[in-house]
Amino acid sequence: MIEVTDAAADMIKRSIAKGKVIRMFLAAIDATGANYGLALGDQEKDDMIFESNGVKIFMSPQDAELLGETIVDYVNDDRGTGFIIRGPLDEEVGCAACSNFDTCDHDHDHGSCDHDLCSHGDDDCGCS
Repeated sequence: MIEVTDAAADMIKRSIAKGKVIRMFLAAIDATGANYGLALGDQEKDDMIFESNGVKIFMSPQDAELLGETIVDYVNDDRGTGFIIRGPLDEEVGCAACSNFDTCDHDHDHGSCDHDLCSHGDDDCGCS
């Protein structure tokens, strides 16, 4: 269910603190679906454990209920630096909350919506 890219696995392995685990948690549910975050934390007895690319991701069973196919990636480019948690199609179609994602001229994938540059303004775009 969780794929950790090579870049994300390398960064996680370099960043993990002794005695801590990588926890994925449900941060919010909005028009785009479930949004997850990552943090260092402690293992809980009822955690679900997902392993990919030599990295274990721990989640509470409640947070994992809505989890579909998920990709954890790490970027360090002109978009910024950090982890990105996305679905397998997010990179191809952008933000589904924007009704104009297929014709829009800004990047919905990372919340960097410059509404001054696109034709729909910020009133009917679900990104923020």
